[in-house]
Amino acid sequence: RSTVARACVLEGASLVNDISAGRLDAEMLATVAGLNVPYIAMHSRGNPQTMASLTEYSDLLKEVVDHFHQRLGIMRGMGIKDVIIDPGFGFAKTIAQNFTLLKNLEYLQILERPILVGASRKSMIWKTLSQKPEDALNGTTALNAIALIKGAGILRVHDVKAAQEVVKLVMAMNG
Repeated sequence: RSTVARACVLEGASLVNDISAGRLDAEMLATVAGLNVPYIAMHSRGNPQTMASLTEYSDLLKEVVDHFHQRLGIMRGMGIKDVIIDPGFGFAKTIAQNFTLLKNLEYLQILERPILVGASRKSMIWKTLSQKPEDALNGTTALNAIALIKGAGILRVHDVKAAQEVVKLVMAMNG
């Protein structure tokens, strides 16, 4: 919500993370433009109450990229310069669609924006591995490594130490 975003930035927050890319709050994009802070725009459909039923895509990758092209054009027009894209794992996507998105994450590089991945402890991990969310660290670490290799530049995580180790190892591999 734009009122929360404004209050948080005025209290010292350094960016705004929005699960709707400005779709759920008519004032969000104007607020972010006025605050002049980095903006994380996530792909999702509907709202938190309806998104689980909105998982039908004719072409998932194309529709995610089209969504971001459209939203980035609006953001650019409003003067928002620093946009990070989040493909929205778990937001209006099935487990299979989440894995398709991860497998093809480099496709989003066409948008020429930093890519944030938030797969930490998501149901795509613990349901696939038939375990509890609190036991999903190893799966999270594996998916974080894949995301980095596939082009993610930012990870949203619960387990900072494990994520730092993955980042360091992938950086070492990439020279």
